[in-house]
Amino acid sequence: MRVIPIIPMSKAQAASIAGTVTQTSKMPCKSYSLPTLACKTGYKMAQISGSVCASCYANKGFYSMYAATVEPAQHARLDSLNNPHWVDAMVAHIGRDEYFRWHDSGDLQSLHHLEQIAQVALATPNCKHWLPTREYGTVKAFIRAHGTFPGNLTIRLSAMYPDVPVIVPASLKGIPGITTSNVHTVNPIGQRCTAPDHGGQCGDCRVCWTDAVVSYEMH
Repeated sequence: MRVIPIIPMSKAQAASIAGTVTQTSKMPCKSYSLPTLACKTGYKMAQISGSVCASCYANKGFYSMYAATVEPAQHARLDSLNNPHWVDAMVAHIGRDEYFRWHDSGDLQSLHHLEQIAQVALATPNCKHWLPTREYGTVKAFIRAHGTFPGNLTIRLSAMYPDVPVIVPASLKGIPGITTSNVHTVNPIGQRCTAPDHGGQCGDCRVCWTDAVVSYEMH
């Protein structure tokens, strides 16, 4: 995948194009949230009792408490994805940050969306990007088209059900940058996320930006 030229802009200009970035209380970095109603696989899974998406954290807590301000901002970001300067705007938002998390709420919308995120990663080589997703098909389509992901972008195929480990599709096995994250109720399936031990904060942990299989406690 070739690097495209980036147009420099201010963070105010970036916000007018791509919307604002989010700063969650748990993570040590900025993020970018989209409405859960726009999730493709996730919205379908949310209708299935017992699935991870059926009790999605992004529809609870602070997300629901501040829905009047959060949801319009999320929909504005969703509408911005096809702006021709969206990649430029996100590069400006990230700046010199060392870490970035894609989608503390919401998920990939299309192959084009994922290609744009990859372009942002290519244009910010000193930043490590983490993208959890249930859009396995979109990840497959990207690999078919481009072969591999930028080295600073970690793709986490996310679990559909608690206590059921993610099975990496055969076409994605062994590809650098692709790993999984599971959800457990009692016994971790992979490296246990320690945020619950620290008031829900990541602290100095950055495992989610590596290729380790991580297991999150159901919440």
